[in-house]
Amino acid sequence: MDESPRAEGVSRRKALLAGAGLVAAGAAVGAGGLAAVQHAEEHSEQAVANPTNPIMVQLLDAGNGSLAVFTAQRRVIVHDQDFAAKIVRAAATAA
Repeated sequence: MDESPRAEGVSRRKALLAGAGLVAAGAAVGAGGLAAVQHAEEHSEQAVANPTNPIMVQLLDAGNGSLAVFTAQRRVIVHDQDFAAKIVRAAATAA
């Protein structure tokens, strides 16, 4: 039984569509988002300017700008309040 909290009025389809839009928004942010990922990795490798794998960003906490960035088999936590605010605005327009 899944007891995780769910936002009222947000369907799985809307969330997936918003997520797809946010991936595109993340690509548009480009170097700024990539720099945040580079900064957050403690054991970083050279970041690739044009990644070959899709990148997914999950907003964990809009208040402190906590984001989870997923690519291939990796997950990195970054903190970027400006980018988090952009994601919130993008999600509001996608609803």
